[in-house]
Amino acid sequence: MGHSKATSPGEATPADQAQPAPLTQRPVLGTVQTDSQGGGAVSREAVYEAFEAMLQRWNGLRFLDQRDFYGVPQSASDARHWVLNVLSAHITTSAEVLETVELLVSEVVTNSILHSDSGHPDEIITVGVGLGDGLVHVEVIDKGSAVNVPAMRPADSDSLGGRGPAWVDFLSSAWGTDYDPEIGRAVWVQLTYR
Repeated sequence: MGHSKATSPGEATPADQAQPAPLTQRPVLGTVQTDSQGGGAVSREAVYEAFEAMLQRWNGLRFLDQRDFYGVPQSASDARHWVLNVLSAHITTSAEVLETVELLVSEVVTNSILHSDSGHPDEIITVGVGLGDGLVHVEVIDKGSAVNVPAMRPADSDSLGGRGPAWVDFLSSAWGTDYDPEIGRAVWVQLTYR
């Protein structure tokens, strides 16, 4: 569902083992379980093909790159820096736009880690970047969740969380979410950069 504005790798040291490094682009991973019941395995290549097809469906976006990250908290920072490096190789824009992209990536990846079935050290979250007609497009694909669907919800003044989708809605030009039972949940954000 899309919204113009949403409403609804030597020897490893102990430190390396505690925080795995992001995976390299297009790793050979065999199969990935795609549902919480442990069934429905799909090849990683099929995930990439579906991801590229998704990006091509929206507004003539040009796919730039994607990368896999483990479902650990450090991945939000790693994804944020990676996205900015990809973008800086392709566009020139204001610091304000890049800071906003940083915030959006951080929020969507953090939500994926906290609220999807991919939020574990042995699970994968895929982040992709595309450009199109003055838009930056960032997409995060995870396994989804049987109990959590990305949506804006009211947050009371005493709650410590629950405001992420509202921030995404406020900061982005558009955002949305799609679900494919074989691939998982995709949450995408777009931001105008010109």
